[in-house]
Amino acid sequence: MKVLLILPNKYAQRSVSVGLAMISAVLKKSGHEVVFFDTSRFSDASPKNGAQVVLERQTGKMDQVLQFVPVELDPIERSDESVADALDSVIQSFSPGLIGFGVTSIDFKHMVSLVEQIKHYQIPTIIGGSQAIVAPMETLAVDGVDMVCVSEGEEAICELADCMESGQFHTDIKNIYFKHNNDIIKNEIRPYVDLDSLPFPDLDIFDKYHHIGAYHGKQVVYGRFEAARGCPYECTYCINAKLHSIHFQEKRHVRYKSPQRIIDEMKYEVEKIGVDIIRFVDETFTVMSNDKLAKFVSLYRDEINKPMIITTRPETANYKKMKILRQAHEHLQVTMGIESGSEEIRKKVCNRHMSNETIINAFQVCRDLGYYTASFNMIGLPDETREDFLETIEINRITGVDSPTLGFFYPFHGTKLREYCLSKGYINDERYEANYGISSVLKMPQFSVEEIEGLQRTFAMYVKMDRSYLPEIREAEHDDAVFGRLSHVYNSQYLSKEKLRTLELFKTKEELLYV
Repeated sequence: MKVLLILPNKYAQRSVSVGLAMISAVLKKSGHEVVFFDTSRFSDASPKNGAQVVLERQTGKMDQVLQFVPVELDPIERSDESVADALDSVIQSFSPGLIGFGVTSIDFKHMVSLVEQIKHYQIPTIIGGSQAIVAPMETLAVDGVDMVCVSEGEEAICELADCMESGQFHTDIKNIYFKHNNDIIKNEIRPYVDLDSLPFPDLDIFDKYHHIGAYHGKQVVYGRFEAARGCPYECTYCINAKLHSIHFQEKRHVRYKSPQRIIDEMKYEVEKIGVDIIRFVDETFTVMSNDKLAKFVSLYRDEINKPMIITTRPETANYKKMKILRQAHEHLQVTMGIESGSEEIRKKVCNRHMSNETIINAFQVCRDLGYYTASFNMIGLPDETREDFLETIEINRITGVDSPTLGFFYPFHGTKLREYCLSKGYINDERYEANYGISSVLKMPQFSVEEIEGLQRTFAMYVKMDRSYLPEIREAEHDDAVFGRLSHVYNSQYLSKEKLRTLELFKTKEELLYV
């Protein structure tokens, strides 16, 4: 069976789609032929007026908000061919029997335009990814979409491809909803897949640029891995609550690969692409039991021994667990979500029931153990005020976080906060071209978009600079001249140290002499 997999990558995101890499791997293991089509390199695939945004995504030039050390990354090889013509050429030469899309909510409109271009071929088309999971009926309503995968896709897509290849097209495949004779067939959900039973992700389908990224002023090759799937929490801005409701019969929503399986997969990828930094995509890495973590750390130290980045939550970053992890490598970065410094916003709006004390203690534990720390924060949350966001700034200052990062809140489809934003009139029920790295889409009377964007660009200044600068930083929110002057001070005092730290990590002593 010939399967065409399509990644509608509107903003030219560099990271590997782990989901599509796994779908390609299981299809090939089952004997099917796969071709991968990525829209990243086509100029006309970008949103209107979005060329500069895409350029910044490619080069890593996000220094205008002072959260990243500037670095010139190897550019994506752009094509002047239209994405429609290129896709037509692939379909005509490959003649797939099945087309599959991996789609996020951000790229839904892009996917719709691609489906519109190819629906005349009348090739069965299935949509997977977070968009299909959180909004299956909306996705099936698109003319040209025949199926959606509403949970994990590895077993479902293989069963579908096997049936189609045998000439027996079944509409009773678990995890898939079908559009059939003007009816919607909703099938049962299969149990969670055994992660150790899956093949390694298929990295061959991705161009080199997908693995390249910026790390504090240096171009590096990231190895992206999932040690587990799932999250035990139900934040209102995330789709995990939806996944929990789909798999309501499951006792545990977090499943781990065995430590040896994680290491074997890492060794494969390190050899395949030449990894500089290991980056786990797990949402809450330290939910892992202490025994399993200790076994993993021992194997990692002996067999991988590379800088590592994890993401976790403050509630799970206790001293005992973080001390075990500390043995993995000299350089470890721990990123934790603060999201909002206001306990009321965090609990009532985000459903994150942790105290400020818990957050501060977790960062202190990491500092005491010598970790490099980063924080995730959001601005423009529903009902948030300027005063609430000033609490976000303050808690980041108190934690002493090394790298405070900030994104705009985005009301993703299928989340509770999107429904709340609609009920409050903060958004209308349309698709936005922007995403959480570009601008705020909420229209709130108490917290204007202009004020949100001013605070977003000065956030790092507020967190890291001496309090004597606060009056000038307030001016810099909307005064470009003041912002430029303070940026120079910030870069010389803070970002230059970040760049030096990275050079110490990756460069030779001789090269350090020239810093």
